[in-house]
Amino acid sequence: MLDYSLEAARYDETRGGLPRARAAAEAVRGLIPEPGTLLDLACGTGLVTRELAARGLRVLGVDAAAGMARLASERVPVVLGDGRRLPVRDRCVDAVTTFWLLHLLDDARPVIAEAARVLRPGGVFVTTVDKKAAHRPGDRSPATDGAEIVIAEAARRGLRLRGEPGTGRGVRGVPTRFSGCWPSPRSEPGFAS
Repeated sequence: MLDYSLEAARYDETRGGLPRARAAAEAVRGLIPEPGTLLDLACGTGLVTRELAARGLRVLGVDAAAGMARLASERVPVVLGDGRRLPVRDRCVDAVTTFWLLHLLDDARPVIAEAARVLRPGGVFVTTVDKKAAHRPGDRSPATDGAEIVIAEAARRGLRLRGEPGTGRGVRGVPTRFSGCWPSPRSEPGFAS
């Protein structure tokens, strides 16, 4: 896996820059409640986070790579943190996004659990799915970002899929699929009704 702290200085230029960030923000705009608070987990350089903030959201970026967090802090409020143990209180944000993260993990379940933990009742979790298969079709290792896997784990955490996963433009034209989930309206562990 890449050392994202070292990669930070050239990340935007090698990953589609502002056009990709705008495309990602546009692809999920209708899934995220506005105005509201957004936690962008694995925010990277903060380019997508800034585009979402421009749409009226109060944002906080979280990234585990110090180099990424340093660059993001020039664009948006950001904290250094691990997606498996977010430095955020329970039920305090309206939306959590994890773009281009889950395919990098050996186990996405702890990150999905943390997203569910910090969401307010009625909040949304929006993530990219199926990126591993799109970018590495011959890779036989298990995908942790498959739509079925993500949706099942989100459901275990009291989140439900809203609509079908949609597609946005990815790096070098490879589509990026987005999946939106939200807490169920009935009382579930960790969520008030």
